[in-house]
Amino acid sequence: MKKIQFDGAAIPNPGKMGIGVVLIEDKRLIAKISQKLPDKGTNNIAEYTALLTGLTKALELGWKHIIIEGDSKLVINQVKGAWKINKAHLKRLHARVIKELSEFDSYALNWIPRNKNSAADELASKALRHKADGYHRAETKTKEATKNVITIETKCPKCNGDCIFKWQEFNDGSRHIRQECPVHGFIRYAPKIEPYLTIATQAKKKTIQKELF
Repeated sequence: MKKIQFDGAAIPNPGKMGIGVVLIEDKRLIAKISQKLPDKGTNNIAEYTALLTGLTKALELGWKHIIIEGDSKLVINQVKGAWKINKAHLKRLHARVIKELSEFDSYALNWIPRNKNSAADELASKALRHKADGYHRAETKTKEATKNVITIETKCPKCNGDCIFKWQEFNDGSRHIRQECPVHGFIRYAPKIEPYLTIATQAKKKTIQKELF
């Protein structure tokens, strides 16, 4: 069984984009891709680009029968033909995906929850871990700008649901506040300002308490 798992992220949304792709054959990792895209765009553009990248790699490997998995309901359902495509730029990306799929003898498209797509999610996040991330320069924002960020960025851009904020530590010792949706997964690394600092710290305390008791 040959499988492609894909994920895309934009920080902010729209903003800088990163993609993550893993190709698996019989539970063995064959290839993984973590790439920062040159242009700015939305989560949906990043998701489509990640899928295209995975399909291209699969064709390079000579794969003809594939299973495709992703946590973007929009991309999976649009490619299946179950959901309408209203945006012109997404129609163009959709057409490219359909063209690539025509090169395979068979394929299946499956939506999976974020926790089942963690490898691709981490690769997409990794592609966007860089010092130029504007969200990490929060001290230059005015109070008014900060208010706007807090109002807009605490919701998931895909489903408008409440996000989860938690501290994430990297190998270089740096710590950032990871913002994710329980359904759609990673969204961005939030600025180190209130209320994000308090929310992330409280979440960590609750986790420690659960481990102790």
